[in-house]
Amino acid sequence: MFGKSLIFALSLSLVSLSAMADEGKQDKLAKALEKYEETGKIKSCISPSRISSSRVIDDNNIFFIMKGSKAYLNTLPHRCSRLGFEKAFSYSLSINQLCDVDIITVFDSSSSIQGPSCGLGKFVEYKKKPKPEKSAE
Repeated sequence: MFGKSLIFALSLSLVSLSAMADEGKQDKLAKALEKYEETGKIKSCISPSRISSSRVIDDNNIFFIMKGSKAYLNTLPHRCSRLGFEKAFSYSLSINQLCDVDIITVFDSSSSIQGPSCGLGKFVEYKKKPKPEKSAE
């Protein structure tokens, strides 16, 4: 009887930890997107020459900030192990576009060797929110 209770308690703990991890993941994503609003446009490819910077959110999401006021959220179709920890990746292109069929490779900063390779997803377009006007009182 004690064994079943312990297993049940451990199962509940794992569910709680998983829920907390999902919440933390959502918080990171929300923070990255707080200055942007989704446009509803989805692209298969973006121009690498227009990328100003990229921000790895977690093992599933990369936020590409473009020159100008646009940005793209790429949600990978499968979890990319260590991407969220290393926060660094590389890619090589066969055409002058970064596309949802391309592969990124996690860069392991501790050993300077390549980590896992993962496929990209579609690029969801965001634009910067307009800055709130200061009211003259």
